[in-house]
Amino acid sequence: MAIAQALKPAEIPLDQLDPTRSITQPQLESATHKQLPEEYIWTQQDAVKSDALLTYEGLKENEETGPHFFRREFDLGDVPAAATLYLAGPRSVRVFVNGQQVGQFQSNLDSPIGVHVFPMDVTRALHAGKNVIAIEAVRGGGVNGFNNSRLTVQLTMGKILAVKLVSAPRGVNGPALLISDKSWKASMSAGNGWQNAGFDDKSWPSADSLGPIEGHIDLLQWNADAGMYDWPGYDGISSFLAQAPLLPVSVEHVYGGVGTIQNADALKSNSSGSEFSVDLPSAQVDNTDAPQIILDFGRNTNGRLHFVSDSDSAATVTVQYGESDAEALKQPYLGENALYIPPHGSAFAPKSTFRYAIIRFVGGQKLRFKSIDNDLIYYPVKYQGSFESSDPKLNLMWTIGAYTAHLCMQDDIWDAPKRDRGRWMGDLDVSGRTINDSFYDHFLMEDTLDRLMGPAPIRQHVNGIAGYSAFWITGEAEYYRHMGDKKQLMSFHDRLVDLMHYMETELDNRNLYANNHKSWPFVDWSQELNGDTPEARRGTQLEFIAAFAQGVYLLNEMGDKVNAPLFAKKLDDLKAAAKKYLLDKQTNSYGDRWQVNAMAVLSGAADPSQYDDIWKASLGSVGKIKYNALIITPYYNYYVISAMAKMGHRAETLDWIRQYWGGMVDEGATSFWEGYDPSWYKDDAHGSLQADNMSGYRVSLAHGWSSGVTPWLMEEVLGIHATGPGFSTVDIRPDLIDLAWAKGGEPTPHGMLNVSLKKEGQGTAISLDLPSQTEARISVPVTNAGAQITVNSKTTQSESAENGTRAVVTIKEAGHYEIAAQ
Repeated sequence: MAIAQALKPAEIPLDQLDPTRSITQPQLESATHKQLPEEYIWTQQDAVKSDALLTYEGLKENEETGPHFFRREFDLGDVPAAATLYLAGPRSVRVFVNGQQVGQFQSNLDSPIGVHVFPMDVTRALHAGKNVIAIEAVRGGGVNGFNNSRLTVQLTMGKILAVKLVSAPRGVNGPALLISDKSWKASMSAGNGWQNAGFDDKSWPSADSLGPIEGHIDLLQWNADAGMYDWPGYDGISSFLAQAPLLPVSVEHVYGGVGTIQNADALKSNSSGSEFSVDLPSAQVDNTDAPQIILDFGRNTNGRLHFVSDSDSAATVTVQYGESDAEALKQPYLGENALYIPPHGSAFAPKSTFRYAIIRFVGGQKLRFKSIDNDLIYYPVKYQGSFESSDPKLNLMWTIGAYTAHLCMQDDIWDAPKRDRGRWMGDLDVSGRTINDSFYDHFLMEDTLDRLMGPAPIRQHVNGIAGYSAFWITGEAEYYRHMGDKKQLMSFHDRLVDLMHYMETELDNRNLYANNHKSWPFVDWSQELNGDTPEARRGTQLEFIAAFAQGVYLLNEMGDKVNAPLFAKKLDDLKAAAKKYLLDKQTNSYGDRWQVNAMAVLSGAADPSQYDDIWKASLGSVGKIKYNALIITPYYNYYVISAMAKMGHRAETLDWIRQYWGGMVDEGATSFWEGYDPSWYKDDAHGSLQADNMSGYRVSLAHGWSSGVTPWLMEEVLGIHATGPGFSTVDIRPDLIDLAWAKGGEPTPHGMLNVSLKKEGQGTAISLDLPSQTEARISVPVTNAGAQITVNSKTTQSESAENGTRAVVTIKEAGHYEIAAQ
């Protein structure tokens, strides 16, 4: 059954924001789709031969536009009644069947989609017996992606070609008569008559293959397959993902143009009755005069439009997506995409993340549709963590953060499901915490961490960014503390040691980060923190300190008594260098930048004696600057709010959270945005966003790195901090701040850890459900240093902490506990 709920952002029922949350029996891709056998091929002479070493400085645009030549002989018993040939990948092609030119196509290189599908009717060019297809192709425009996978490098260069000959009319997935694979001949040069059936191609090498077009996750990254939507039978969805139809909550801007539209509201319901219909005065109409509708699905979603025709004739539509209505209208990220829908057939538009879809009906005449819905594509995972409090907006923020991370859980954990649809470790360091707390996922987390690290030996930084190598270590340490999977940790031992040694080679003789490998010094999308600047180097140094501290922890957990002490010594050297060369001696801080000072606090480069000075010089201004040119993304804001809490300024932090993440909610966010500042222009919120060295609609409205408010509420309100592997030990330091009550739960390997808090008089009543094999240190707020702590009404020994404002008790047995200060 399809799902439809009319939602307003400020009034979203918490259990309805994620439309897949209530689905108990997911329809997995593996049950509905068999992987297509056709392969991406190219010429052997210039194919990428193995995992390639890339750096941002060394990745140059490939200007090669010479023709490449492909041939394949095949036999037909009988010529089918209809035969359609599909090609995809190149920017331009000439196609010959039995010496007859059947097609010549040119991609629009200004189109946001890099791969295009070229269909052609070749029925009349075929004959019974031996046939020959010959193709002249120029490499495609490529995709915007970065990692050292052979597949991604070749996709980036645009060196791919897919071919499929189907015995069916256009848009119908019939039996394949011919597909691209290694049996093709491929050459970078060709003699006279190369396109003719009688040409002798025995001297041509066999084609190189990247494998089946749906056969590897790296072929689905970076929107590389966005243009494959009209390839017959193509899904491009990993077997473990699920699908569900989502109906629009409203159909808006119904415009008949030169035609007429009837029963638009029928698209909002599956009930029987009058069908949605469009009548056109001719078989083809101009796009500007075409009938159009805008569908609103109520929240940002990941999926693709799905059309089911009830027409006797084919339909052609154009589709524009938008995470906001303004994006859909003005600058859709994937552009305007034409879609052919066969009579009484179905068709899918491109995969992406969107809330709004503009559909224009430009081809056909008497068109009828059984349905037009959003085919949701999602990772079927159960919500396990939870948070509720006396502040409804905070509850909504927690839920939106969890939903944002869930949207990013696709074929792997992408930074964002619209842009870039790629693995980025800085993003995962934040979204991974949200995923650990909310979903307790193993499969995608482990697969993404493994692919980000890459194979041994380590020859470059994670994502080509030195700071992201650091975040790989902190992200793995956080995952290990949540899951306690020693086998998974041990699988990284050698690569972790390799990575830390590689990070050492970035240091100069003063033990300062010097960017010796000419990688990308990136801290945040903010002035002087993106690029090889002194500020970015200072931030990266502090990220290295955090990483080496966690790396030493992991090596000790693995029992490595050789490398752990060596890197512990290097950690001391990094801290000493930061204090000697990077600390502002006048202010006793690391300058005035929030991001840099936050990392100084979190990494341990700054000790508690510096906190007051850092607050005065930098972090005390958080939330107090109305127009701030030195912007901060939601990504690094997680580290800022974590540092503010560590320094003891939780009240100020909660005020900032309400301004910042709460500001996005007030502006209509149903998932958290890649970039934001509360002072930015409101009338077109999406168009005003800044991130990724740009501004406007390309900026994502669902970015996993923006979900940090969700783990913060777990860590600093409920107070849950895992300290040992798999929650074998945990610190619980609850703090209601200005809330009347709060409650929630954290999944652990041995069951749920539940915390419930309620203000009672001057104190806080704490209820705790502790799972087995977990030792908890509970830091209870007290009004005086001599207060007694009761656990289940029995006075319990405690130790004073935080200058007498807290009393710490330790509980080692599973069970339910009521804890109070007397």
